[in-house]
Amino acid sequence: MSILNSTAAILRLMSTLKRGVTVTDLVEHLQFPKSTASRVLKQLAEAGFLDRDASSLAYQPGLMLLEVTHLVRRNSSLTDLIEQALRDLCRLTGHTGYLSVLDGSDVLVLRVIPGVHALRVIRNAGSRSPAWGTSTGRALLARLPDTQLDAQFRAALSPANDLPMHFTQLMEQLAGVRRCHWASAVNEAVAGAASVSCAVGDPHSGETVAFCLTFPASMADDAEIQRLARLLCTAATQIGKKIGDPYWFR
Repeated sequence: MSILNSTAAILRLMSTLKRGVTVTDLVEHLQFPKSTASRVLKQLAEAGFLDRDASSLAYQPGLMLLEVTHLVRRNSSLTDLIEQALRDLCRLTGHTGYLSVLDGSDVLVLRVIPGVHALRVIRNAGSRSPAWGTSTGRALLARLPDTQLDAQFRAALSPANDLPMHFTQLMEQLAGVRRCHWASAVNEAVAGAASVSCAVGDPHSGETVAFCLTFPASMADDAEIQRLARLLCTAATQIGKKIGDPYWFR
């Protein structure tokens, strides 16, 4: 194995273990001979890629890697990363894509990427909807603590207000979103439309953006919803790992 491949394998192992690595880790997880593991880690430390902790003897990412990570984050806008990924998904599926954020109790559409199917742009950038009533809104709300949700929505979604969703129903739906990391809606905010959504947050800027694929409700069988959920979650995981969102490391 070349030094480049060895380095990539070691960095992936760090990401998997969520900690620094030792010679023993490389032997057990990567099947490196002990002498090779020791030599490669020492070379990477001498080159500045890794630093060795004097007490634990584990190798951690070095200053050079930290500087590069900072550069990537500085030059990567979360919204731009999501838009690029969503454009790829819209081309792949033919569905319309939306980027949205929370604004108070509403979900606000930031950008729209038209699809090619009969159902195209149904909401324009700048339009608002109650966050509890859309898949993008619920993908965003699922990331909030229960105390904030209680303060923000319990009174508004009381049975006395005669709305199509009550607070207990919202919390049940958000529990499901938290388990699978995606939300869906069929014939909710817009009759005849369905959507599947994910949300990614930047822990450094505090920005959280949801993105969704919207399509005719007539196409919204379980197979299509699950297919789109897998595509969206794969894109969200890639962006989340790049931006450092712990929600997508679990």
